[in-house]
Amino acid sequence: MTSLNLKMVTYPNPTTDYLILELTDKTLTNLNYSLFDINGKVISNSKITEDMTRIQMQALSSGVYILNVSQLNKELKSFKIIKK
Repeated sequence: MTSLNLKMVTYPNPTTDYLILELTDKTLTNLNYSLFDINGKVISNSKITEDMTRIQMQALSSGVYILNVSQLNKELKSFKIIKK
């Protein structure tokens, strides 16, 4: 698994309106993200096409969410996101 060298960050966290997923490793391709609630239900998912991806969160209720980033259906990195 390449997560040791994987360079990406999410901010702001905690968030209220949106989350930015920023890739700092320009060699990564074929990436997708999935946002899950604490029960494992998929809230949103999309292909990552830019270095900075904005994920809307203002319609979600306060709580903890999990953001998974995958490449060709293999999970690379997981983030714990707190929505105020």
